[in-house]
Amino acid sequence: MKRVLIAVLFTIMAFATAHAQDSAYARRIIQTLSSDRMYGRGFCHHGDSLAAQFLSSEMKRLGLLPLQVDYMQHYTLDCYSFNGPTSLSINGIELEPYSQFRVLPAAQLSRSNKLEKAKWSKQLKDGTWVIGVPQLDTYSPIAGPEKANPVFIEVIDTLITKRVRKVKADIPLQFHKDYRTQNVVGYVRGVIDSMIVFTAHYDHCGTMGEGIVFHGAHDNASGVAAVMDLARIAASQKPYYTMVFMLFSGEESGLLGSHYAAENHLIDYSKVKLLCNIDMFCGGDEGIMFFNATSKNTKQYYDQLKAMNDETHAAVEIRPRDNRPNSDHYWFSNYCPSIFLLTMGGPYGGYHDPADTCDECGLSHYNAYMQLIKQLAGLE
Repeated sequence: MKRVLIAVLFTIMAFATAHAQDSAYARRIIQTLSSDRMYGRGFCHHGDSLAAQFLSSEMKRLGLLPLQVDYMQHYTLDCYSFNGPTSLSINGIELEPYSQFRVLPAAQLSRSNKLEKAKWSKQLKDGTWVIGVPQLDTYSPIAGPEKANPVFIEVIDTLITKRVRKVKADIPLQFHKDYRTQNVVGYVRGVIDSMIVFTAHYDHCGTMGEGIVFHGAHDNASGVAAVMDLARIAASQKPYYTMVFMLFSGEESGLLGSHYAAENHLIDYSKVKLLCNIDMFCGGDEGIMFFNATSKNTKQYYDQLKAMNDETHAAVEIRPRDNRPNSDHYWFSNYCPSIFLLTMGGPYGGYHDPADTCDECGLSHYNAYMQLIKQLAGLE
């Protein structure tokens, strides 16, 4: 009798583990995606495709059904990558990449008044501007498809105390026309065909030459890990709703992957009960921010999440925000109820920063926050 009871207890524990959110599983996904061998999940060395292969294999291993052949929705975009060593010297002073200078798309310069505000500036023969600024930007270094005069270089202005006379720049920026990339898409068939959709972008900023890798643990390996954890849970049971999982490339280039997916309908939007996008899910000491909280077709979900949190006190705050084109949910909000969740506060390794590594990615709130999302989606 005792042996039977022990066996039953082990069975119950195994079932509970299979159906529970798992920060250890999430950390494994984050660690893999943010490793050096993924090249920052950008376009240098096809880091985006390496990540997509890993994620599609994981979907297959978990038992998800493919929404496209081999879970891949291919599309093309115009983009940049940094291939080879990146260096800059001004007046014979060698500067450190990223910490002392950054290379950014010229489109960002044209949309701002940074050139007018720069403490000093110099235009090189190829049209590239080098400007002195008090603080370096965190804008994505691979965004902006403009090929003509594609970059400008920001330098911390206090590093150069004399007139800028001689600039030597080696910026191995490569333009890719119609670069072939992919979204990764799968689903778990539910009892009914009404759908809950979970999305996240798996791409990041790539590299800045050979020495700088943007690991992107918080942004957004963490969101991908949460979506894959939800996929793992859904695949281990027969969920009531059909569960769809979409992982996008091209977010750092301007939400291009999600735009392609939204406009090339892989699913029947009339059957989508809710689309939940997760972007930057480490840390969370200050709570959760909920975008698109006030629209007519999504306010009920904000109210539900807040009510659940009022009971459990999982998060310090569930902060509402209006809809904005700041993440991949935005295009889908034209077709179905779509929300975007991100964590507020640390710990994490920085934004568009090489220090955004798995080691800096805090997951102490992960299980509690995932429990809220599971309840919101009816995934138990």
